[in-house]
Amino acid sequence: MKVTTEQKETCIVDLHIELPPERFQSEWTEVGNEYRRLATLPGFRKGKAPLSAIERKYGQEIEQEVTRKLIDGAVREAFTEQKLVPIQSPNVRDVKLEGDRSLRFTATIVTRPPLHLPEYKGLEVSVEKKEVADADVEQFLEGLRGDLADFTTVEGKAVAMGDFAILDYEGSIEGKGLAETYPDLQPTYAGRKNFWLKLEEDRPIPGLAAGLVGMKAGETRDVSVTFPTEFGEEKLRGYKVFYKVTLHEVKERVLPALDDAFADKLSPGSTLEKIRTQVRERLQANAEQNFASAVRGEVVKQLLTKVTVETPSSMVQQESATILKEIIRENQQRGVSEEEIRSHQEELLGAAQQSAGDKVKLNFILGEIVSKEGIRVSREELAWRITSMAEHYRMAPQKLIKELQKHGAIHGIEEEIALGKALDTVVSHAKVNGEEPKNPIVHSQENHSHEEPHVHGPGCGHDHH
Repeated sequence: MKVTTEQKETCIVDLHIELPPERFQSEWTEVGNEYRRLATLPGFRKGKAPLSAIERKYGQEIEQEVTRKLIDGAVREAFTEQKLVPIQSPNVRDVKLEGDRSLRFTATIVTRPPLHLPEYKGLEVSVEKKEVADADVEQFLEGLRGDLADFTTVEGKAVAMGDFAILDYEGSIEGKGLAETYPDLQPTYAGRKNFWLKLEEDRPIPGLAAGLVGMKAGETRDVSVTFPTEFGEEKLRGYKVFYKVTLHEVKERVLPALDDAFADKLSPGSTLEKIRTQVRERLQANAEQNFASAVRGEVVKQLLTKVTVETPSSMVQQESATILKEIIRENQQRGVSEEEIRSHQEELLGAAQQSAGDKVKLNFILGEIVSKEGIRVSREELAWRITSMAEHYRMAPQKLIKELQKHGAIHGIEEEIALGKALDTVVSHAKVNGEEPKNPIVHSQENHSHEEPHVHGPGCGHDHH
């Protein structure tokens, strides 16, 4: 095996590895015989088919498995040979299997940067803890009443702000319909038929609701709207749009009485007092969850403030790309247009880069804590995480495991679990609002089997392709 090292930047090393044809052939024979032992081919008893027949049928699968095994083994061997201690799974790329069956690839590894780990146990954090008041319960119940409200038509009423109306409207600029001018414009802005609208200031179209005040069912009115220069939909910024509006009905929202009958609609057989109790418990659980998240966030802020460490730019860029994709996906799910997203591209990129820098730095810090605390990830913890992922993706666990192994992502999941446990340790030892920690987490290496998977953490970026 030939290994050439190339220092890319702080903490990042490229290993250019070349394996001779004999290594591939030896592994091919071993894997091929395993396929032969398990495979059943027409005309042959199980395990009795000739290797040549097995290779014809399963050649591609055998080659993929042989390549994966050779890469995994060669990388581990290179770590030992070069005296390198990686802190995350290597990023393998440029894999090339030559005609003579020699194998070449590059493995990028990250080593631990020098950093001084301060005392991380006993951090003092102050976080406001919200208490659930009676007013909060009543406000939640009012929301439930709104969900069960009925709408009745009010004859002869002139529509006013706050009313609900059913109407048609169509927008135009200089006599040309918005839908024709901008075919991809959201219908909410271009025009709708039999649209339910609650008359509110500046929603969804600035000035439209105010222009409808006083209309009665059956009337048609032209309303002029000038869109703000900072409006979300870029195409309409600063334009004067004319909307022809026909009002069909004025609706009144009728809220149900807050009584046992209302409670029975929410949960058959329940009473209003039971519902109040359930609402209070739910709000209390939410408040406690928010409090715990806030404490965790303050602990992270202190760790980032207390530690100085140089983060490799390539890792930050990689993480930035991942975070930016997530920000864009979330905005798209909220209905934000592509034009609006593009108009804030620089702002979004800046936010992603800041988050990425903090995440990479935090992972390095937590990686040190993983080592210092002797944190390990048990088989049970790993299995539980993979099972949860399989449920989320609606995949069979074994199928997901094969996919993760194919992309070398198992260690990445171990890293995430280990880093989470490290942060849990710091949080459990924190003094919150002056109170001593109640049940701090204590790790003991003596309680862990040497057969458990090794944790490489921290998992910065988690790109293991």
